[in-house]
Amino acid sequence: MRIHDILEIIKTNFYIGLIGVIGLGVLWLIGYFFIYRKLLSGKKKPNKKQLILGCAFIGYIIMVIGVTFLNRRSHFKGSINLNFLSSYRQAWNTFSLISWQFLILNIFMLIPLGIMLPLIHKKFYDIRWTFGVALSFTLFIECLQLITGFGIFELDDIFNNTLGALIGYGITMSILTILKHKEGKILKVMGYLSPLILTITIFGCIFIYYDLQEFGNLSVAYNYKKNMKDVNIVLNRKLSEERIEYPIYQAPRYNKDSANAFVIGFLENQDIDTSNIEIDPYNNSAIYWIRGEPSYNIWMEYLDGSYRYSDFSSFDEDMEPTNIDEDSLLKELSNLGIQIPAKAVFNNQDIGRYEWIVEKEITEDFLTEGSLSCSYYNDNTIKEINNNLITYTKIKDVPIKSEKEAYEELRSGKFNLFPSGNSIKSININNIELDYHLDSKGYYQPVYSFDSVIDDKEFKIIIPALL
Repeated sequence: MRIHDILEIIKTNFYIGLIGVIGLGVLWLIGYFFIYRKLLSGKKKPNKKQLILGCAFIGYIIMVIGVTFLNRRSHFKGSINLNFLSSYRQAWNTFSLISWQFLILNIFMLIPLGIMLPLIHKKFYDIRWTFGVALSFTLFIECLQLITGFGIFELDDIFNNTLGALIGYGITMSILTILKHKEGKILKVMGYLSPLILTITIFGCIFIYYDLQEFGNLSVAYNYKKNMKDVNIVLNRKLSEERIEYPIYQAPRYNKDSANAFVIGFLENQDIDTSNIEIDPYNNSAIYWIRGEPSYNIWMEYLDGSYRYSDFSSFDEDMEPTNIDEDSLLKELSNLGIQIPAKAVFNNQDIGRYEWIVEKEITEDFLTEGSLSCSYYNDNTIKEINNNLITYTKIKDVPIKSEKEAYEELRSGKFNLFPSGNSIKSININNIELDYHLDSKGYYQPVYSFDSVIDDKEFKIIIPALL
């Protein structure tokens, strides 16, 4: 999720909150002037400070409910995740900006609550009251999400929201302490700000540690341990206990500038005018648009250079997919700068739709793997390309776990399984082989792949192989 998208969500829900406050304000005015003042002859005037804070608080609560429910669809009814800090492990494994954004935004979401409560009433100077209200509010949101399906009941969300409220409470109480106390205020301020300081320190250490480590993290690594207490595991082959060295490779990783240069070169190679190209950047990818007659689109991944290309003239009335022989199609792709390895397996998927698949072709210090599919049309042009055919460069040989060590991790429940909520009764392991998976820094890491049957369904259980 981009900053622009986050700001749009905040902006939209700010307006919803403002409309809600105005609507409730009108009802309050009617109640105050026509019922309290005229009918009941009341004379007490409202406290302006409390009125302003009350309006801000109500508007904020409406915004939180809007962000929590109005920006989602009901897909998760009955979903519960009580695995503490599993969302942090998932963010660490993927190490994508969007994962960390969700965690940080969940903390930020209740900071205003912690800021406002002590300002609304002195009772909330006592941290127990603020903590209680914050915990009750986030529990209410999570339970409502569970009932409606507009989200998942997550223990981590409760932790993050409550932490955010304590950070907000600490900010307000620190300012009040500085303004009102003359002695011992430094220690008090440090105490109040300790949740904020500790949070910033932990997040800072996580990012520094990640930046210093040589290789990236694997999204296939486990987020939480499965309960394996009553699971029947059947292993149909012998395991090696020997640790070996295995090569690690690197993908042709791109950044914003090199990706832009590649896409513009690709389009100009087809005599497509790129002077008005639109670039829509995301965290780890970008979408490129050429709008007009016809329009063109490329979605490119920075991490490995894979891309999807579309020529939207394929939707023109007279356009239809048409067949072409493999040699002629290879020449067409070559004209676009795309070379297909000689050992690639060719498939004719449908009329005008073709695919090449390469499985771990190693040539000296290079490993090529993946697939490329394309569609050929009756105007003798390729209008769709999905290129996941990547050539990786060998970096070095690295020591890896033995098969026995990887199996022990599996036995202890350190693996991912989708859908994750299902309990496991039996695992039948038919084969074990070394495979590769792209990590978060663009390295192609070795992993152990366990071909398994889990409760009568076939799965590949992936265990990272690096020590």
